[in-house]
Amino acid sequence: MPSFIKKLGSCVVRMPLSEPNVERYLEEHPGYLHKYVVTHLSETDLKELYEHWYKAHGRKSSTEKERKRSRTEEEGKSCHTVEHKTSIVDNQLVVPPVTKATLDPPVREEAMDVVPAVPAVSPGKQLHHFPNRQFRKTLSREGAPILKPYRRSFSDDLINIRSLLPTNLQLPGEPGEEPSARRRSREEWRQLNEPDLMMELVRDIAQDLDLVSLCFKILLNVGILTNGDRCSLFLIFGSGDQRFLVSKLFDVTENSQLTDMYEHKPIRIPYGKGIVGYVAESGEIVNIPDAYQDERFNKAIDMQTGFRTKSILCMPVKNNQSEIVGVAQVINKKDEEGPFTANDEKIFERYLTFCGIGITNALLFQSSVIMYKRSDSLVLLAHYIFEEQRDMDNLLRRVLKKGCEMFSSTGCRILLMECPESDGLNLDKPDNGQVVKTADAFVSCFEIYTGDDIKNKETGDEYEFQNILTPQDTLARYVASNLKTVNAVPGEQIDGFEGMVCAETIGADREIRSILAMPILNESRNVLGVVEILNKKGEERFDRNDESLFEAFTLFCGLGIYNVINFERLIKANNAQKVVLEILSYHASASKDEVSLIEREEIPSAQSLNILSFEFADHSLETDQTVLATIRMFIDLDLINKFRIDFQSLIRWSITVRKNYRDVMYHNWRHGFNVAQMMFAMLTSGQMSQQFTDIEVFALLVGSLCHDIDHRGTTNQFQKLSDSPLANLYSTSFMEYHHFNHFLTISQVEGNNIFKGLNEQEHSQFLDLTKTTILATDLALYFKHKSLFKQLVENPDTNWDDGDNRVLLRSMMITGCDLSAITKPWEVQRMVAEKIASEFFNQGDIERDKFGHTPAYMMDRSKRDELPKMQVGFIDNICLELYESLEKANPLFRPLLDGCLSNRRNWSNLCERRTSFADISSANITLTSINTNRVGTLSNQPEEESGVEG
Repeated sequence: MPSFIKKLGSCVVRMPLSEPNVERYLEEHPGYLHKYVVTHLSETDLKELYEHWYKAHGRKSSTEKERKRSRTEEEGKSCHTVEHKTSIVDNQLVVPPVTKATLDPPVREEAMDVVPAVPAVSPGKQLHHFPNRQFRKTLSREGAPILKPYRRSFSDDLINIRSLLPTNLQLPGEPGEEPSARRRSREEWRQLNEPDLMMELVRDIAQDLDLVSLCFKILLNVGILTNGDRCSLFLIFGSGDQRFLVSKLFDVTENSQLTDMYEHKPIRIPYGKGIVGYVAESGEIVNIPDAYQDERFNKAIDMQTGFRTKSILCMPVKNNQSEIVGVAQVINKKDEEGPFTANDEKIFERYLTFCGIGITNALLFQSSVIMYKRSDSLVLLAHYIFEEQRDMDNLLRRVLKKGCEMFSSTGCRILLMECPESDGLNLDKPDNGQVVKTADAFVSCFEIYTGDDIKNKETGDEYEFQNILTPQDTLARYVASNLKTVNAVPGEQIDGFEGMVCAETIGADREIRSILAMPILNESRNVLGVVEILNKKGEERFDRNDESLFEAFTLFCGLGIYNVINFERLIKANNAQKVVLEILSYHASASKDEVSLIEREEIPSAQSLNILSFEFADHSLETDQTVLATIRMFIDLDLINKFRIDFQSLIRWSITVRKNYRDVMYHNWRHGFNVAQMMFAMLTSGQMSQQFTDIEVFALLVGSLCHDIDHRGTTNQFQKLSDSPLANLYSTSFMEYHHFNHFLTISQVEGNNIFKGLNEQEHSQFLDLTKTTILATDLALYFKHKSLFKQLVENPDTNWDDGDNRVLLRSMMITGCDLSAITKPWEVQRMVAEKIASEFFNQGDIERDKFGHTPAYMMDRSKRDELPKMQVGFIDNICLELYESLEKANPLFRPLLDGCLSNRRNWSNLCERRTSFADISSANITLTSINTNRVGTLSNQPEEESGVEG
């Protein structure tokens, strides 16, 4: 006894000195103790009293707090995390079964096939840290014991949830101050009248969301209401035929401690079996005066425990929708009161009504906690996936590790069958036309093990990761081929699978105790592989909640794997492009002999080549001479000096451009060269080089030469109809974008770079100008801008130095060059028209024969005799307005308009004579004076159909 108590007793009492007598006196004279402390106790006595008071109330004094602060913080770090293993199925918490070997404790009234379930705390996670006893007993003024609960550690996962809930709720594992009101003893409770007792007991459980604490309070209160010796509570989980009961708390007495309840091993009971199972199934109240007289009672349990079961009161627990969520059971009336009475049943039933609501709320709260943890895990998994997209090993190592943590398993495997060449499974089409996916052999297996499944524990590693090539997993092949999820244990039969689930059938070198497998699908529902989770810790098998979470986990795995595969494909495509460039540099570039041959030639003058004339005809030049003429254009425009172009590189580049035009009927090198020649004539004879900067002139000439490079002899509409790669690569102007990109490709080949003399700013500007030039050859853009251009040229105040106006002027010039064959002398125009028509008719034949598509008017071979009419319509709808506007912009372009009008007159004459396509080349046409008056359109063809490449 403390010294100050002895002093107090010797001074104030004249009765036998004992603690109860002293306490009774002080309670009767509450002011005396205060007076005595102030007048008689020294500073040392006060400190002793202070320390004693804190210890008695389970708290630390300021001295102790300072001394133990560091140790307390460290202990707190090691005991905060609480993770319930239970899971949610159909809005219920599911506790999966484990082996029969851990039957502890036994169930009194059930059959011998009862299977115990796992603890309510996840394996690998530390339980709440408690001292040996949960409550410390102190005395109240009335002499009754007061239970002081110790503070339990708070789960980190509830921190965010706490902020969303009322502050007066008790959460699982949440710390809090000692309650201001003590918990009464059973005798005190029973002194209350029935309404007050019921109200107080309902209040006792109303705000508790910790399922274990809630059930503990319920059973204590049930014992008070019925004066029962011990109580148990069983909750129902699962749905349909899969329902079962789990003993949340078992054999709770008035002396039971809450700390022990957290260590209780739940016991699984088959639905409908035994007394508890019968009540859960039927919903009836069972009151058994003598348990040994009921055949549903299992007497063997009493024999094992030494406890004598006499009477049993068992009753269903229902939620607010009258659905049975559990069963409460009370055994033996205390003090030999005999069996439970009808009044016990009545009170029991009334109280369980409130209990059912409280249990439902606690289950829903645990559901929210589980969903919160799920979301948190999936967010972290997504972070892994998007953080690591370059290396498959690193990605899968992190994903597999996370899989073991998420599912509390000792192993995780991912088997891949995806390769860039096959894109997953082979697709076979049976007679019914449905797609059937057949699994090829897996190419690799990534697996990770932890815990007891680590073979070499001497390394001290927490995880063991390995990659197996060509794994032999027959179960995974079954999963991939049938697109099924498998949740099985060894020895279990699976429909359609030959063999048993074991280490041999999945090709694992570890013991297999349980497995959950699911296929990984891409967006086309082709199988990329299979994910397998192995060996649930502490449980017999994976549950339905694991399956639900596993589906999301597999989707994330598929996303990560697919991203890595696509990245690898991108790398390979980049390498393939480099190989193509190397091949192109060898086969499609100019050889040394070709370059040397041109170098030895003297470059003819522009006058001798006639490339200054608007009426130039290329048929008088050989192929090599066209290259020489191209070089002459660069020389006369002084581009070689202004942009420091290497002469040998220019020769090689010019030959390469020629070789990269395809040998089609019209859109070949000759057409590209003719367009460049017309641009050269506009810049020189038309004096437009004075209007533009040097870099613009450079881009106009290069763009003209390359504007149709690698043309396939078909239009943009055909690329879209045939679903060609070009149509899928670009959103619009398919061919024009391809021409520009092909120009970039050949310009990057070693020895072809004629732009290395440009600085960074000039090079960027040049590429933009060249791109604009090439894209402008799409007649769809001409139709879009022709009205604006007409307005500009008719306005004498138009400022051609304005940026947008200059772009429009350059665009109309390249369009005029592209269509300039319509302005050439009649013999040239007639031959060009026949070539264009033949190319169009070839495209029309393909559209009709291959795609079953009716070709456009100008591409229909059956309309070939209407070529003169088509040409007149082409001139009236497109060409005449263009050249009229160009002539207004620059009168030096008058020869182009005159040539267009002359050819319109000649085509009109053939149209009037109804000259056939075969007779056009031999027709004798008398050229008459040019009539500048426009003639109405002879073609019924709409303007859009006239919009083709010239």
